[in-house]
Amino acid sequence: MDVKRISKLIIALFLCFSASAVLDVSVRAAEPVSPKVLDEVRQIIREYYVEPVNEQILKGTTPQEMVKHLDPYSTYMTAKEYEEFLKSIDMEFIGIGIMMEEDDLGIKVMSVLENGPAARAGLRAGDIITEVDGQSVANNAKETALTLITGQEGTAVHLKVFRPSTNETFSVSVTREKIDWPNVEFTKLAGNIGYIRLYSFDMNSVRDIERAIRSLSGVKGWVFDLRDNPGGYVEAAQQIIGFFPNAKYAFQLRDRSNKPVTYRAVTQPIQMKGPIKVLINSSSASASEMVAASVKEQQAAVLYGQRTFGKGSMQEMFELSDGSMLKLTVARFFSPKGTPIHNVGVKPNITTAVNKELYAAHRDLLLQQLKSYQSFGKLRNAPADKTFTIKFSRPLMNTNTNGVKLYHIGGQEVPVTVQIHKGTQLLVKPTEKLKKGESYLLVIHPTLKGKDGVVMRKGAFLEISVAK
Repeated sequence: MDVKRISKLIIALFLCFSASAVLDVSVRAAEPVSPKVLDEVRQIIREYYVEPVNEQILKGTTPQEMVKHLDPYSTYMTAKEYEEFLKSIDMEFIGIGIMMEEDDLGIKVMSVLENGPAARAGLRAGDIITEVDGQSVANNAKETALTLITGQEGTAVHLKVFRPSTNETFSVSVTREKIDWPNVEFTKLAGNIGYIRLYSFDMNSVRDIERAIRSLSGVKGWVFDLRDNPGGYVEAAQQIIGFFPNAKYAFQLRDRSNKPVTYRAVTQPIQMKGPIKVLINSSSASASEMVAASVKEQQAAVLYGQRTFGKGSMQEMFELSDGSMLKLTVARFFSPKGTPIHNVGVKPNITTAVNKELYAAHRDLLLQQLKSYQSFGKLRNAPADKTFTIKFSRPLMNTNTNGVKLYHIGGQEVPVTVQIHKGTQLLVKPTEKLKKGESYLLVIHPTLKGKDGVVMRKGAFLEISVAK
């Protein structure tokens, strides 16, 4: 057979399908394939599909007819569709700014680009697209939905959407645009905590994460965010696990022989030092689950969030003699010690409410830093413009007030002005209004001195929740 087999460890798990790319809807319906290509498809499925396939299925007269009887992640692509498929993994496309995955009712929105066309139209992660321009997408592969949702820049696509969280169905029109979706974002959170968010496991992910770690050098802990990340290249996941100091193994793989083979992580020249918290949710899938399962099992990080999507299958690309591609599920992956992921997902160490993952992880990292400090308890329903008064048992010297900090939990440090009032009171006033419904941590490091020259024996902190 004139078939090119592309390494299963490089071409990945299933996908960051991002309603992307300029692609003519008629491509899939046209282009009949030759008997030679049909024979190639049959032989590849017969030899490599993760499970034995009934010969009756292989009598199908088109590649699409055969693969529709396999799992949802196996599909046939024309050469043009494959080109757009690669763009969607590498975050280069024209589209509406979503990542998506198959669902029994249609196409599930896994994540939405902030300020992108879909976000502006009101779409949310968790929504299920059931129709595109009046055509049902139930029981269709992502690749088919991709051809329907994408189109020329500036044109509109009409979607029918079911929102499970509210049990409502609505219609919306979204204008296609050129999408610039950053794959890695990073910043320094309050309390000197490094934050890295990875949107897709593409070929540049390792380089971008290494740059982020170097830029955040000296932080006291890390939050690594895999929420709404639907996967990408297996090789990228194997390398990214190597950024976690205590993770020596990446995953266990079982093909149709069901014999387990364990793969090591690729150790990186620079790693995240200090405590690491990994954020996951129900839209974290595939390569994200590989990373989550690996670091959890090896106690290389603590997982926060909700149980992940549950896609523990691996696809491999086979290039056919006419340039078209067969994406076929050839194996399933497990945690390094063999814990199943497919149709199960990865359970977090600490379960949080939806959208509270970052808050919980950041708070725990901050409190871990302050474990020797005295707690002043919790102040609830504070006004957004409140000035905080801290009373001391002895008169204070008017120096070293730089040790007073206000941390937005899940965000940045808030600038404050500090004054000593009536000798024994410390007035702490934020220079900007606090965010309603958000939480903060007022920290007094042990730098203050009394008028007798005695320094505070230990620091203190106050937890604050702002009224909505």
